[in-house]
Amino acid sequence: MSFLDLTPTWTDQPLTAPDVAANVVDLMLTLGDRHRGTFSILLCDPDDHYRATISVDLPQDHPWPPHPAPPDRPIRRTPPGAALDPAAPDPGAALDPGAAPDPGSLCANALHPLVPAIQTAPDTGVILALGRPGPARSPALDNQWAQAATTICQAADLRLLGFYIATRDGIYQPLTNQPISGPAAVGESAVDRPRVGRPSAA
Repeated sequence: MSFLDLTPTWTDQPLTAPDVAANVVDLMLTLGDRHRGTFSILLCDPDDHYRATISVDLPQDHPWPPHPAPPDRPIRRTPPGAALDPAAPDPGAALDPGAAPDPGSLCANALHPLVPAIQTAPDTGVILALGRPGPARSPALDNQWAQAATTICQAADLRLLGFYIATRDGIYQPLTNQPISGPAAVGESAVDRPRVGRPSAA
């Protein structure tokens, strides 16, 4: 599934259905957003209909997990017991907490300035989405983001409708590890396509 599956009346549908919400996330976060690293807040009305998206670019030096090597590229195997090259990233290893702000801090920095404005509209629902480079799944990192977002929304009394990860490979919900939306159709570039389907500003 992808943004191409959205109906012309998608803004009249509540985004409580994960497949519809994932398709909207796919529409709002371009491949460029995902490559740069972007945190997006999708705002919904009390009936959970989409209203607007606010996107925050994340620090460029954030150590995102590396994307797996392509199939035609030889992968170096490290013999058991051999010392690892400290310069070589390990996709399965936890990120060095001293190397950059942790996901909780990044999530808080992106959300906290917006919380007071969101709270002025009672019963506003929010969908949070992290667009990032790297592999389709990075459970340790993705789950930290999801847990941080949930904690912040609960503390601020915000209605969190869902948290999604958007990569070049598609959209999924961490913690549940549920793939929802696949990559864009062949020949379609989210970087170049216009943001068609967005409701015009009132």
